Amino acid sequence: MSENNRLELIRIAEDMNGTSNEETRHFISRIVDDLTNLKPSIAFVGQIKAGKSRLINGFTGQAEYLPSDVNPWTTVITDMHFGHPSGRTTGAEFHFFDNRQWQALIAEGEELRNMFPDDEDSYKREMIEEQVEAMKIRAQLRLGESYKHLLGQHHDLDELTSDDLARYVCAGDDPTEEGEHDPGSDRGLYSDITRKAEVYFDIGHFPFPLTVTDTPGVNDPLLIREEISRQYLRESDFFVVVLSAHQALSRADLKLFRLMQALELGQIVVFINRVDELGGGAEDAEKVRADVMDGLEQALGNSDIDVLMGSAQWAHYALTGDDTGVNHDEVLAWLRTHPEQMRQYLDGVQEIKQGSGPISREGVLRFAAMIASGLPDLRRHVTSALTEGPRNEQLQMAWQHLNSFAQGELERSKAHLRAIADDSRLTAESGGENNKTLSDLRVLVTQKTAEIVNDMDDVLANLRGVMDDTVAESVSVVVRGPNGDSPLMAKGGETELNFGPLRDRMRELVQGATQVVRQRMLSELYSIDMQSNAALRTLPGWQDPADNRMNTSAVRWFRPDTTALTRGITVELRITWLSRLISRKSVIARAERMIVQEFEMIGDDLVDTARGDLMERLNTVLDHYLALLAGHLEHRAGSGETNERAEAQASFDQAQRITEELGAIFGADDVEKRLAEAAE
Repeated sequence: MSENNRLELIRIAEDMNGTSNEETRHFISRIVDDLTNLKPSIAFVGQIKAGKSRLINGFTGQAEYLPSDVNPWTTVITDMHFGHPSGRTTGAEFHFFDNRQWQALIAEGEELRNMFPDDEDSYKREMIEEQVEAMKIRAQLRLGESYKHLLGQHHDLDELTSDDLARYVCAGDDPTEEGEHDPGSDRGLYSDITRKAEVYFDIGHFPFPLTVTDTPGVNDPLLIREEISRQYLRESDFFVVVLSAHQALSRADLKLFRLMQALELGQIVVFINRVDELGGGAEDAEKVRADVMDGLEQALGNSDIDVLMGSAQWAHYALTGDDTGVNHDEVLAWLRTHPEQMRQYLDGVQEIKQGSGPISREGVLRFAAMIASGLPDLRRHVTSALTEGPRNEQLQMAWQHLNSFAQGELERSKAHLRAIADDSRLTAESGGENNKTLSDLRVLVTQKTAEIVNDMDDVLANLRGVMDDTVAESVSVVVRGPNGDSPLMAKGGETELNFGPLRDRMRELVQGATQVVRQRMLSELYSIDMQSNAALRTLPGWQDPADNRMNTSAVRWFRPDTTALTRGITVELRITWLSRLISRKSVIARAERMIVQEFEMIGDDLVDTARGDLMERLNTVLDHYLALLAGHLEHRAGSGETNERAEAQASFDQAQRITEELGAIFGADDVEKRLAEAAE
């Protein structure tokens, strides 16, 4: 669904809000808010010196906006908002750390490192703590007395220059090193306390609003920059992992991919940059691509990650005209070996020739470089994946709810016109009966909701008990060893305990229990629907509207969030061989007890998250249903005014118009088909 469709849905929803009852307006307002703030985010991640900043410049069409010749440049997360819901298109906001956020940076980093520990992780926490303290010292030297007043604050600039950006996100000179720092320079002035930068642009050449994020980079000698990048992984919807063609899929790259897989993050695409620097051109690039795909398959299992190739340098030339280091023959040779890109190039040249302006050799060469760079392909790939992914599902859900309201209003207005034509207006008593019926139905929903929640809590309480028993049994087997030979007592420095089977079993338990809850919820919701419709049919002159059935899709498509299972176990058992010999039993018992406690906490998080998500979906279904019922029952009694028929006709005409407008955006059959596919 295109951006125009999203805007059209917002317009129609706001139009519907003007004539809806209070309960319906509340629900539609939520839909408008969700549609307005629908803005997916794309993070560029990868090792330092892989060319991320220049690649982002080409991807966004912002030429040299993020300088790529400063080492290091990016020390903070930089969000580039295109078509922000606020309407803002210029300037920037810079958010500063406070002491609590610095401490959280250290603590959360420990959690991520423990998920995939390696030989270097044992000293990383200490180094990161030292680097955070060094950041504070540098900031104090640069900012003086204003330092303590800036913590936790933010700066908002209406306009932004590259010099402004450098003050907040460029590392700058180190003021603690004599002879290295220019006191008159303000480059990097705020960089050590800047937590995140948000920069605003118009929507540009993107098909819908989105955010593009530049991250500091992984495998960075300054570990705090790597830590910031790793922790931001949970903040984005789509990831472009940038690899350098010279060192594609190194050990650090594979560790990043494993972490992203364990965190169950969103969609991922790999972009192999700097193919222009390969001596063998396209032939060497294909070999690199094949090696990357094989490496991902071996490391991640059945990997379906797409791998694209290109050159940020070629895109830089296309945007700026700076052909330093660009070999035009290599660009054309690349196009000749990639038929699809050659077709794009030839089609584009034909369009240029048909234009009114003059055709220059320079313009054609720059166009060829942009196509060969792979950035147009990357943009299409990312925006297409986002369009067909969760963004599209949210649009479809919004359409379905709005269409349900619109169909209901159309049926009500039809019935009102028929009642007037047959001179069978409902009396004031029937209006009171409508109100009583609605009140009774609300009581019914409240009672049934309490029963549903009690039943759910019983199932989840049983799940907690079973999960605790499973944890205790599984941890004991792993820690004590299958034959009573505990891995903790093994000679050597490293001890690895495999809790993969336990995590898989916990996932199965929560999926099974929530499936039971989901089915019972659906059964009770069906009962509410049947009892409500039976009560409505007793009303004088009642005719069943087309949309009087409860929409239970929010519950029907529920899947439990098992992200908590990716959390690492932070127990540290620093035990020498001598202490193991002396206190064997106490060491094993202590380890078992601590690990059981941590897995029980993970289990509690799984259950609490499932309960919260189920409650939210249950409330969504019932809020929507009560809003529909209120709309059906409202104004069934005649107003007694002489212009009643004219008003009823106007209401019918508006309802019909809105229904037709919604139908033009997305057909009902197509919606049901797509949403059913998404639920599988």
